[in-house]
Amino acid sequence: MPQAFKQAPWRLQILSTGRTALWIVGLVILGGVYLAVNAKVAEAGRELLMLQRQHELLIRTNGELSATYAGLISPEIMMERAAYLGFRPALPNEVHYLIVDGFEISDEFEAPRPLTSGEARPGMLSPSYTESLGEWLSRFAIGGDR
Repeated sequence: MPQAFKQAPWRLQILSTGRTALWIVGLVILGGVYLAVNAKVAEAGRELLMLQRQHELLIRTNGELSATYAGLISPEIMMERAAYLGFRPALPNEVHYLIVDGFEISDEFEAPRPLTSGEARPGMLSPSYTESLGEWLSRFAIGGDR
């Protein structure tokens, strides 16, 4: 059954205007959310840049302090300060050694070598690892101890 009467043109215009206004309000809300997120990201970026500048300044200050400290404890400066305080190198007849009864030097002790020494160091693996991956796979493939 066909519709008995046609909608008034002003009603169709109001309906169309309402839909358009709804789309515009939705786009404005979406744009506001987008701007709010971008503002937070920009603020975090500025804070990150400030922290990076502060980090670089701290690294530079640390380097300057290390250089100053190295200058203060150089052997020449230390000798000058010791002489100023009244110290002098000991003469051979002023050195006295103390012998302690029962003290024996252990031959087992070996001082650790610095990491920068040119000596080849053993691998960083734990001593409990006694076989390589290839050896383990071949043993596993043969059906040995699992």
